[in-house]
Amino acid sequence: FRPGPPPAAPPAGPPPQAPAPVFPEVECPAAPPETLPLGGPVESEDGATAPSEQSDLVQFPAEVNRPSVLEQVNVASGHTILHWAVDAKKLESQDKQCVSPQFDVRFPGHSPQTFQLVVYPTAVNDGRRGAGFKKAKGRGRVVLKCQSPELPSGYPQVSFSISIGKGDLLQPTRGPVSHSFHEQSVCGLPKKKEEWDFRSGVDESKTVTINFELWPSMA
Repeated sequence: FRPGPPPAAPPAGPPPQAPAPVFPEVECPAAPPETLPLGGPVESEDGATAPSEQSDLVQFPAEVNRPSVLEQVNVASGHTILHWAVDAKKLESQDKQCVSPQFDVRFPGHSPQTFQLVVYPTAVNDGRRGAGFKKAKGRGRVVLKCQSPELPSGYPQVSFSISIGKGDLLQPTRGPVSHSFHEQSVCGLPKKKEEWDFRSGVDESKTVTINFELWPSMA
């Protein structure tokens, strides 16, 4: 009798798993709150100073719009309307005159001629040298000056009127005055009406507006 092969051993199951390690709970201290700069410079790690990103979020109020230095409107009838914005700082200076940009006047049937406005401070006789806008306390007069070298023959007399300010600060118009620039290149209002208090016309744009209208005289 020959014995057969020994019976096969049953398959081994998966090895038993080791229990998961248990770590004690440790309470971590809370991190201090981050402090953000309020628009100031931020120093980087290399020591350089860079602008803060926070500053980009700051909203500044919009700046008051300043008017153009000289606005000109030409009417087909020959009327020229000017609005000249003079910086209020000029009224606190020692300057003895303030000159507008030059402009062309176009009368029907005549070639354009160049004119300019000039503001002079009122002369103050206090025994001291100098006569600027600051000493005159912002008071002065406005004149119209012809800058063309020579006016053509037959060029008409010029009539004009002046006011200062705008909106609620607009002051009554003075004039009109008629003048021949053939005879003299500069003309202003009559002596008794020529002085203006320019400080009283300064508005929120920190300028005083000089309003000037001129046209060909029919006389």
